[in-house]
Amino acid sequence: MKDAGLTHGGFYSHFPSREAMLAEAADRAGAETVGLAEAAAAAAPADQALEAMLGGYLSEEHINNPESGCPMAALSSELSRQAPEVRRAATRRMKEMVDVVARQLPGWGSPDAHERALFLVATMVGAVSLARAVDDPSLAERLCKAAFKYARSNAEESQK
Repeated sequence: MKDAGLTHGGFYSHFPSREAMLAEAADRAGAETVGLAEAAAAAAPADQALEAMLGGYLSEEHINNPESGCPMAALSSELSRQAPEVRRAATRRMKEMVDVVARQLPGWGSPDAHERALFLVATMVGAVSLARAVDDPSLAERLCKAAFKYARSNAEESQK
């Protein structure tokens, strides 16, 4: 607050409640994550878009920078205890992330593609959460590499 030239009271006065502030933060952080996934997919050839998204999300950089990464990977265990408006914002952004992943899969629009996207996003978020939780960098790396390998494998299976 000091660096921004605001007092705590001055900052909080921009929001009707603490929950509204948290909902806005969850929404904004989720939007950034979805935007990064979309940018990774757009920058890669169509047949490599999912791999690019997985690689960026499961990267060492993402693991080591939770403050600027996916809020679900950083805060999922806390979100269940938040106010409905905070959870609603997080849910909306999670659904968008699933949709971004689903668009990269064969059969996009089908129930199977959506279900695979749910699996892939759960795998991505879970792997990053666990990689951040452990104090063994080698284990963290292996968690993300395994998630990448089997998530990619699952996506390739859907092409057969």
